[in-house]
Amino acid sequence: MKKKMDMMTKAKLLYSGELALFALAFLVIAILEFTQVIKISERHHTIFNWVTVFGGTWLIIDFFWAFFSKKRRKKIAIIDKIIVLPLAVYLISFDLFCLISKPADPLVYQYGIPPVLTYLFLAYTFEAIYHFKYPVPGLLEIEEEIKQSESEEADNSNSVENVSSNEENSDNQQ
Repeated sequence: MKKKMDMMTKAKLLYSGELALFALAFLVIAILEFTQVIKISERHHTIFNWVTVFGGTWLIIDFFWAFFSKKRRKKIAIIDKIIVLPLAVYLISFDLFCLISKPADPLVYQYGIPPVLTYLFLAYTFEAIYHFKYPVPGLLEIEEEIKQSESEEADNSNSVENVSSNEENSDNQQ
């Protein structure tokens, strides 16, 4: 006999599966970049540097926002913000180095970008496993709201049944 999965297990499985899929994509891109199967031009490297310098800065700002905002901290997992802090520092340092010195050697990028993607692979793999066991607080909050609405609906249906049975009893007594 098949056992039906509850909504929370489905949601955790979907979220963890999404994270695992992203992790796999980062790993594949890292390998292809490192082996130079994907050849990226200097213009793409510059775009990468500008995007990731702002992205690394945002990761640090987002960590402090999550850390100091009690309202936001209730909805997110702080470990997700902590795990990307080393990546943010690396990205800002690497990007500033590349933007200031304009390295002519493509090996700087060949050996500088795959570690970012590999770190993202490791971080997302960890998060996929971690969040299956310990769901994101926002997901738990949604589950609680669903349970409350279901109990309210059950209470309303019970009260409707009680009213109809009381009416039937009063009709029978007359």
